[in-house]
Amino acid sequence: MQILFHIGAHATDHGLLIRSILRNRGVLTEQGIVVPGPSRYRELIGKVSTQLRGAPASDETEDMLLDAIGDHASAERIVLSNENFLCRGSVVVTEEGLYPKAQKSAWLRNCFPSHEVEFAIGLRNPATLVPDLVAELPEGDRDVLVAALDPDRLRWLDVIVDIAAANPETPITVWCHEETPYIWGDLLRELTAHDPATVLEGGGDMLERIMSPEGVDKLDAFLDGQSGVTRDQRNAAITAFMDAYAAEPLEAEIDLPGWTAETVAELTAAYDEDAGAIADLATVTMIRA
Repeated sequence: MQILFHIGAHATDHGLLIRSILRNRGVLTEQGIVVPGPSRYRELIGKVSTQLRGAPASDETEDMLLDAIGDHASAERIVLSNENFLCRGSVVVTEEGLYPKAQKSAWLRNCFPSHEVEFAIGLRNPATLVPDLVAELPEGDRDVLVAALDPDRLRWLDVIVDIAAANPETPITVWCHEETPYIWGDLLRELTAHDPATVLEGGGDMLERIMSPEGVDKLDAFLDGQSGVTRDQRNAAITAFMDAYAAEPLEAEIDLPGWTAETVAELTAAYDEDAGAIADLATVTMIRA
């Protein structure tokens, strides 16, 4: 059996991806792809993985987890999602960098030692991710952390390398959150591994979140009226309609003490560089627009 852990990142799709997948639970179940409700496993897997602390689960523990997840008797693939699988949002950003506990991904993998495990994670530019996460901290903690942050250590490549090193030969699917309006359908397909002939509902969920209903309708009408549209042409159309019909500002306002326009530019350049290097890692599949 294949078991996929969608592990975040925090402050990316805010649960929309798993909700889009859950909309298709019926048709996916018919294909042997089980998508349990998150309440059935999130706390339990966290508790068990903490108890095991990276040791492989016994057959009894593995069976208990699968029984709790349910509907797995004929399953070929199970999709699990929780942005807190690795850690809480309050400890994603530290003076050591992003996700310093990324190697704890092995704790998840070893909950199911008898099965094939995969990881999936969406990245986000630290220039916008860090301010959003820091803003959630109590004011005193926030000030201490911001003073200690070293922008040069906020590297996604380090995170993915840590996950890969802790889980040799375990496939990792990665994408950039900024590209999700263009690749949402690809994400649904890659995470579920459904029959390519099946068209899932929810392929436009991300666009519907960030565009006005009028904009979504006009984009759909425009694309339906075109023939032989290439992927690049489709992406260009999406960009144009997002610019014209954004439900909220597309450019995040970055306000973090000590961060200048130069800081943001350097973080963004490093993020782009990391994305390219991550795509070259042996066990990584990078989904790009």
